[in-house]
Amino acid sequence: LTLLLSLSLCRRTITLKMLVDLYPPMIMEGDLSPDSFGDEVDEVCNEINAACKGFGTDEGRLLTAMGGMTPETRCKVALRYQELFGKELKKVMRSECGNRDFGKALQYLAVAPDETDCDIIEEACKGAGTNEKLLTTVIVGRTNLEMELLKKKFFNLTDKDLGRVLDSELGGHFEQLIFNCLQASEEVYDDEFHNEEKVKEDVEAFYKMGQGKWGTDEKGLFKLICARPGLHLKAVDLAYA
Repeated sequence: LTLLLSLSLCRRTITLKMLVDLYPPMIMEGDLSPDSFGDEVDEVCNEINAACKGFGTDEGRLLTAMGGMTPETRCKVALRYQELFGKELKKVMRSECGNRDFGKALQYLAVAPDETDCDIIEEACKGAGTNEKLLTTVIVGRTNLEMELLKKKFFNLTDKDLGRVLDSELGGHFEQLIFNCLQASEEVYDDEFHNEEKVKEDVEAFYKMGQGKWGTDEKGLFKLICARPGLHLKAVDLAYA
């Protein structure tokens, strides 16, 4: 990687680490058998079923029903649809809308977010070459818990270890970034430790591994970025600028 590309990846990683939790409480807490689903979930399921009835599929109606679902609702709809109609929603979407972009998008919405992430990883690793942009959106910027849940879900769905799969797909500096993310070793933010002095220390470390070095130390940069919490990295980014 060139210095510019390395720093671009670093900046993207910092930005992603500032986002809110991506998985809803149902997934984070492992509560996959809710006591009740609620009227809203049943209404969505019935709308989906109605859109798929008869000759042809009402894609507009499907999009309206599924496009506005929250992550929590997605988890519940995937479970409730099968209870109500005896069919797996993801398979229904594939049958009704195919495997092109629109059908693929609805298949992603038809399952819980962690399963969607696993599907995207498999899609990124299909065929010759690897879609690194797709992998980046799923792997980079996750919290420690999200990463552990993702690795567990991937194994449960595919019976494969995510690290070994990506090891066979990737190489070079991008592999170093991804494997640092897979370690799920981000520090817990502590304002007494991640203070102004630590910010200055990390700014200096970034400079020495990047602009201040002949040849960029990508391995060191990625290790540092993936270990530091998002709030601290934001301060480092501002100070470096």
